[in-house]
Parts: sequence; structure tokens; C-alpha cells
Amino acid sequence: MTRPVAVTYLFSRECPSHDEGLVLLREAAATAGVDVRVEAVEVRDDAQAERLRFPGSPTYLVGGGDPFAPEGPAHAFRWDACRAYRTPGGGVAPLPAREELEAALAAEAAA
Repeated sequence: MTRPVAVTYLFSRECPSHDEGLVLLREAAATAGVDVRVEAVEVRDDAQAERLRFPGSPTYLVGGGDPFAPEGPAHAFRWDACRAYRTPGGGVAPLPAREELEAALAAEAAA
């Protein structure tokens, strides 16, 4: 039996993918058979972005960690930053690949 997974969904309304990202999260959880407890947090200013170490919208914190944490040096955390995700084929997209989000949720549920 898997346990419910806490997911903090950080977003900025400045990025057009924020609504689609929440839909993706719910669909990925359903497909993976994972019960998620989602807390949606709107990032509204640079101070909040800095405090949350917000790498851009949308960001999924699964069980408190970022399964898609960017590699490389830290950057300035801005409230209006849109996030870019690497795709399995090596490209870039505004949302993570659904299969990768499903896997992150399933791994956390099984932990």
C-alpha cells in the first residue's frame, strides 16, 4: 500500500503554463495510482521567490524535494520566472514529461 504524497505546486500567474501544469499533476497522479495532497502556492514577489528558492513556474515539490532540480550554478530567484524542463529527447518544454512526473510521484509514494 502506498501512502499519500504531499506536493507543493509553486506557480506564478506570469507564466502561461501554470494552469496546465496543475492539470498535468492531477492526471499524472491518477495514472500512477498515487493519492496526492496538493498545496498550490502562488509566488507573488521576488522576496517570496528567494525564500522558496523558486526556480520558475511551475515547480513541483514532491515530498518536499524538487525531482526536476536544475543542474548547475544557482541563479537569481524571481517571482515572474517561467521554468524550462528538459524533455527525454533532449529538448526543452514549459512542463515536465508526464511519464517523469508519474515516476517521481510513484517513487515518493513507495518510499
